[in-house]
Amino acid sequence: MKSPCVLFIASLMYTINTAVTFSAESVSVSKPKSLRGIDASQFRHPLDRDLTSFVKNAPFTGVAEGAIRASLSLAEQGTRLDLLSSSVKVSSQQMPELHATMEDASRVLDMKVVPELYVQSSPQANAFTLALQSEDDKPPIVVVTSALLDRCTDDEVKAIIGHELGHLKCSHSLYLTLGGLVSAPVRGLPLLGSQAEKLLQEWRLAAEFSCDRAALLVAQDVNVVAGAMLKLFAGTARATNTQAFIDQSREYEKLLKDANPIVRTAIQSQQRTHPLPVKRVAELEKWFDSDDYKSILQKSE
Repeated sequence: MKSPCVLFIASLMYTINTAVTFSAESVSVSKPKSLRGIDASQFRHPLDRDLTSFVKNAPFTGVAEGAIRASLSLAEQGTRLDLLSSSVKVSSQQMPELHATMEDASRVLDMKVVPELYVQSSPQANAFTLALQSEDDKPPIVVVTSALLDRCTDDEVKAIIGHELGHLKCSHSLYLTLGGLVSAPVRGLPLLGSQAEKLLQEWRLAAEFSCDRAALLVAQDVNVVAGAMLKLFAGTARATNTQAFIDQSREYEKLLKDANPIVRTAIQSQQRTHPLPVKRVAELEKWFDSDDYKSILQKSE
């Protein structure tokens, strides 16, 4: 059995399995606009925003937040030492182009501190972060794998980094952990317990939707984000037809709507750490066409 410390650290690590894909109406932007003063509430998914606000106002939040931050600090120390011993730290001297990519993504999302970026050797295309910014302005940690860098273009990597910055901007580790504490008293009760657990699961998935939006804000080109995520889901750089993936997501939505209720319930009740790829496509397509997204970009002009 894993120790509580290991389980806690694992709960703070957010892996990316993002899917974003859109219509050909996107316009390529050579240098994304800086979104000065942007707040996480501007791009949070509605469920993520509402539950975060609820948890922030919970009576014991202040005390619990201090304990969680202290635990995270210990987890971060161990993670940083492990990465320094077994991975490559990116800097202006080491992989300078990737360093510039992190700086540019951080500029766009107006990050308080540019995170430290590490490259980890792995056959799995992946990225993760501890998902919480330190109060003492110590650089948070973002990790990308070698397989991800080999599979994606520089702009696609920037979009993926944008997703991880979204987790940091939203402090997902803090608020999702607080949400678990708030719901703990009722999770052992009949009916209420299952409802609380279901809501927490939906919140975790909504948090991923929020960070998909952050990826789009960093790229400001839906084709770039779509290309990155399509390659991650297909497991190969050969998958390049984003429109076909859009059509696939629409086919899924239609078939799910028309499916037998038993089949539909079974699909929707599956426990997942990340939303289905096609669901992420549909969600972000809606946001790309929304006034909220357009308003964020217009305010930066």
